[in-house]
Amino acid sequence: MTAKPMSRLVHQAFPGRNRLATAGDRVEGAVLVLGLTVTLLAVPVVGAMGSEIYTTQRARVAVEQATRHKVDAVLIEDAPEAIGSSERGGVVETAPVLARWRLADGSARQGVVQAHYDAKAGAGVTIWVDERGSVSEPPMTTEGAAIDAIVLALLLWGATAGAMVLLYLVTRFVHKRIRLHRWAREWEQISSDWTGR
Repeated sequence: MTAKPMSRLVHQAFPGRNRLATAGDRVEGAVLVLGLTVTLLAVPVVGAMGSEIYTTQRARVAVEQATRHKVDAVLIEDAPEAIGSSERGGVVETAPVLARWRLADGSARQGVVQAHYDAKAGAGVTIWVDERGSVSEPPMTTEGAAIDAIVLALLLWGATAGAMVLLYLVTRFVHKRIRLHRWAREWEQISSDWTGR
């Protein structure tokens, strides 16, 4: 930001020395200062909240890493045939297929897993299971916890900054409407003297 826009921002935030400044200008300046202050003070608060979210997510990572593990499942039925290309946008699509797998204690389980299109019965797929042996999502990683915390913190800060910008814009809009209404009323009072009507 160059010196001229910065100077204009300071004059807008602190119009007290300007003899032409109205009460509305002072209110608008106070809201601008309030918005900037809240936005800046939100940085350490949101940082602390992001840290707390990361700590909570790390606990979740520890639990999921301890209770979920990979097993090899064998398809019981054929996967659906791919219609057209099995790759759309570079991502290989999968379909739900019935499969069977063995747990560490030797017991067998059966359920629906995701397998590539055109996979045949008897093909192996690697799946994640929870402590009960049921199919589950892969466990969250430490990197995933960090990304979640950063994204949520940025969203919170963005919402705070956005709310302050909105408050300032609404204040400025209302002030402008009041000023235009006042000018119109004053013009009506003096226009008869100027126009002779």
